[in-house]
Amino acid sequence: MMYGGKCKGVAAEKDAASVTSFNSSYSLKDDEMKNEFSSEALKPSRSLTRLREDLSPPRSSLRVNSKSSELKLVPSSSRVRSNESMLSELTINKFNIKSMGLIGREREIKVLESSYDRMMEEKPEITPSNKSIIAQSLVQSNVQKELVFIRGYSGVGKSSLAKTLEKEASKKTEGIYVEGKFDCNASNEPYSGIASAFGQLCKRVLNGQDQSNKDVTRISHHSLRFESRLSAALGPAARILSNLIPELQDVLPIKRRQSGGTSQGDESDFDASQKRAKYAFRVLMRELNAELSPIVLVLDDLQWADESSLNVIDSLISDIQNPNALMIVGCYRSNEVDDQSLLLKSIQAMRNKQDKFNFRISEITVGSCDIGSVNKMIMAMMSIDDEERTRGLAEVCFQKTAGNPFFLIEFMVMLQDEKMISYNLGLLKWIWDEKKIADATMSTDNVVDLLQARMRKMPAKVQLLLQYAACLGSSFSACTLDLIWREQSVMGADYTADSIISLLAVVVSSNLVEVCGENEYRWVHDNVQEAALSLSNVVTPEFQFEIGAALYRCLDDNELEEQLFDVVDLVNKGLVCKRHEFAKLNLRAAEKAKKISAFQSAAKYAANGIRLLPSDKWTTHRTLTLALYTIGSEVELALGRSESAEMYSNEVLNREECTMMEALPLKMAKALKLCTVDMKYKEAVQINLGLLKDLGVTLLRSRATAPLQSIATLIRTTKMAKKAPAPEVIVEKLGHMKDPKHRVVILLLARSGYACFQAEDIFLQILCTCKVVEMTIKHGFSDDSPSGFGGLGILALGVQQDHKAAAYFAELALALQKACRPSRESETVFVTHSFALAWTRPLQQLLAPVADGYTSGMRTGDTHFAMWNLPFRHIWLPYALGKPLGPMLEQCPRILSQMEELSQAEQAAALRMCWQMILNLVTTPVSEDAHKLEGAIFSAEGFTGEDTVNLSSIYFWQGELLVFYDLEAAANRAIKDGDKFAKLSCGSFNNMQETFHRAIALFAMARRTRKRKYRAHANKLANRINSWVRSGNPNVRHYHIAISAEQAALRKKYDLAEESYKSAISLSARTGHMHDAALINERYAAFLHEELSDEQESKYRLGEAIRFYEAWGAFGKVESLKKQLER
Repeated sequence: MMYGGKCKGVAAEKDAASVTSFNSSYSLKDDEMKNEFSSEALKPSRSLTRLREDLSPPRSSLRVNSKSSELKLVPSSSRVRSNESMLSELTINKFNIKSMGLIGREREIKVLESSYDRMMEEKPEITPSNKSIIAQSLVQSNVQKELVFIRGYSGVGKSSLAKTLEKEASKKTEGIYVEGKFDCNASNEPYSGIASAFGQLCKRVLNGQDQSNKDVTRISHHSLRFESRLSAALGPAARILSNLIPELQDVLPIKRRQSGGTSQGDESDFDASQKRAKYAFRVLMRELNAELSPIVLVLDDLQWADESSLNVIDSLISDIQNPNALMIVGCYRSNEVDDQSLLLKSIQAMRNKQDKFNFRISEITVGSCDIGSVNKMIMAMMSIDDEERTRGLAEVCFQKTAGNPFFLIEFMVMLQDEKMISYNLGLLKWIWDEKKIADATMSTDNVVDLLQARMRKMPAKVQLLLQYAACLGSSFSACTLDLIWREQSVMGADYTADSIISLLAVVVSSNLVEVCGENEYRWVHDNVQEAALSLSNVVTPEFQFEIGAALYRCLDDNELEEQLFDVVDLVNKGLVCKRHEFAKLNLRAAEKAKKISAFQSAAKYAANGIRLLPSDKWTTHRTLTLALYTIGSEVELALGRSESAEMYSNEVLNREECTMMEALPLKMAKALKLCTVDMKYKEAVQINLGLLKDLGVTLLRSRATAPLQSIATLIRTTKMAKKAPAPEVIVEKLGHMKDPKHRVVILLLARSGYACFQAEDIFLQILCTCKVVEMTIKHGFSDDSPSGFGGLGILALGVQQDHKAAAYFAELALALQKACRPSRESETVFVTHSFALAWTRPLQQLLAPVADGYTSGMRTGDTHFAMWNLPFRHIWLPYALGKPLGPMLEQCPRILSQMEELSQAEQAAALRMCWQMILNLVTTPVSEDAHKLEGAIFSAEGFTGEDTVNLSSIYFWQGELLVFYDLEAAANRAIKDGDKFAKLSCGSFNNMQETFHRAIALFAMARRTRKRKYRAHANKLANRINSWVRSGNPNVRHYHIAISAEQAALRKKYDLAEESYKSAISLSARTGHMHDAALINERYAAFLHEELSDEQESKYRLGEAIRFYEAWGAFGKVESLKKQLER
């Protein structure tokens, strides 16, 4: 938890460092403290920004010790000489705690270093010497990510062990080390530790890897380049992340907006919302990791991490698209978690996926030190070289502290404070009485007691300051502390700005708090914070509430937004009276948490907000009450807690005065969950139909008349849409849909259409799609209008065979999409480009838009269509274009990993089918069953899916293998099944290739057998391809010429056939369709052999076919043709 991260007033502007501490040899006495605290009276403040100038210490200056690089606060000049004398006298009698290093952890350090070295090793690539295409295609990233968990009891040195990697990273590879810490007092605050670590990375990017680099011009240009790249990669997600990571605003020029920023997706789609957040963190890490590599990210106290943070850790370490070196280290208290805890369940889930996603998990258990290590620690603290001299003291300390390093240090400090260990200036050595120590002290099973005993000896103001700071979390800023100090008018003392500076200097010099940045502090250990919290009876629930309320009153709106979760947590911990302003504050926190997909936190804030409502809430604060119950129901549904969601929902729905519009969000959320999470599509359709009826929209008259009604509606809507404004003016002509009721109706129609598609209710799907288009034309467009026009384009293709109308509707969809939020952009892009536009635009031109469709889907959380766009861009379109098969094979395992990670089973199955087909084409030696869609990746015989999409995919890829390996079987299947694929795929771009290959097989058998059935079916397909050419399809000209050659050969017009074959081969080769050039050469060779008996030319053409197949990468097919050539 970091307060006031932007405040810079504590630091002296011209000095080399920020706020500093007294040297460990110098401490203030009580009477000196009184002199420091006597200036002006306490003054309440309304904003942290007003404190920046006030907090600059006027009577002190900062100096750097050139030998030790320690920062020292030097008091006023009148006391410099005496203080320096005292420092020289007293330095020798202080324990060397900070410089003693890590002792007794050699084995653990070696494990950490091994993990780091393993991450940096280059992994050998699998060579193609054995032509194992499967092995080659499974090669992913050359860099293996490392995930290390350090577990152990509090105080054993987990954090110190992890920190050894800072030196390791900078020493070996100039790596970047950052750390974040989770706070037991801020367990509701989402992403707190993650955000802190990312903030440090952003700072490192701004300053360059070398923090001492003063080349401002170079850094400026470098930052601008990075800013441009990062802005393009994050897109709208940058605004959401900037509210979690304030430092990101220094990297990107992001204008802050209240309550979490602008939305880029459907906020009611909670599944998409969670995916948006994980993707945003992934993209940010990729860009930062590309700039700073390797990165070591240490996250401390994971036992207090929220679920959202654990999900982000999983997402970062399993990101196979990040090729840079990344090591994540997580520390947690093993005694505070069990097998049922969220943390251990998350670790097990990551352990199960490490092989698939190319990262490695290591676990280190840190225990207490043995007596030998305890002795070495004591020797280091006291600068003693004689091991035997401290042996007895070590045995006593080991008995009292059980070898816990942190406990040992505090025990030793206590012994010195109690004069049981002292430094004799006359003898110049440490002296102690082991028996006295053993008899006078108790075992320190609770180090908090030792810490509190030390704290109680400090001045009263310091004690109170420690308690204030402890309430602020594991880290805090002097600005926030000063604000509270003023607001509370502590002890009635006169206030001076530098009193906070002096007090903080005391606690820093006492090794309780350390400086961690400009004006920023953190506790040296969470046990110290725990001790401060329970130091006296001051820190009561009322005390914490007062601090939270003070921050609420004094922070301006931007500062409150940045620290919202912290402030609300403090307020909620207190005994808050039922005040609607704090209920409203909880609502604000719940809404912010919901927007960043932290649903657990959102649910807690909603519950607290409801708790703070008065008993007459529905009459005095109806709007606030409705909002809290609604968001409570929504996030509980998102968490899968149906009973809690229903309880909130019933509180609203059971009220007599509840209006239909007030109840609508609750019912819509339930229907959405049924569709997107539970996959109960038919139930979701029924709920949506009921809601539409309540809104005055009746789609279906009766099931019996559904076919006639849907076709009639489609004809009417198509005519209406053809008269819609042109794409370039449609946005201006239609305008935004203004009526909220209409926007709700069109949203319900769009969701119903998707659910109908999944439920295979085609007639109701047609009615939903048509209604969306008609309402858009009549009432203006909404965010769901583009998908409606895209869907109408599919229907125009599949049902009406009207390619021009389909393309026009697709253009309208894309034009509208530019004016809408991107929540459904990925869907619009895929639907328009893989269907309608593929029939009117060159396929090559579709590659870039569908890549953007993938990015948009990942950004907005629409991973369903993102995972359709991804293989469309990298596999299916390149295959149709005849691109080399090798790069497609390399992409297959990477894309499949993403699909499986995102639980997109339908797309994964479709990809496996294609992958297997490609393997059958490229694998050598070629199998006798190469014509079957069977193998290590996919088995058609074992596939049990019944959905239309995958049935059409199996049919297509099986057909491709038959064309290349068994033309007779392909022709017979074409006779048997006819236009089965066209009916299944409803106008997909694959129809062009499938029709061409089916025609090739039929003409081949027609010429070979002279049977009429083959000729009739072949001519029918030839006419279809000819009609596509006449309609302006730019992708089928070489198909048309090749089929014309087949027709001429069948009619014995040999000269025309030869001319057409050559023309088709030339056009295919010129346009890069290597597979088509190879297939047409193969057909030309067969023609020369069978019809003209020209063996020499036939062998030449077969050789040309082999050349093109080799260039394509179809080595299995090449082997098959070479055998044919030998025969």
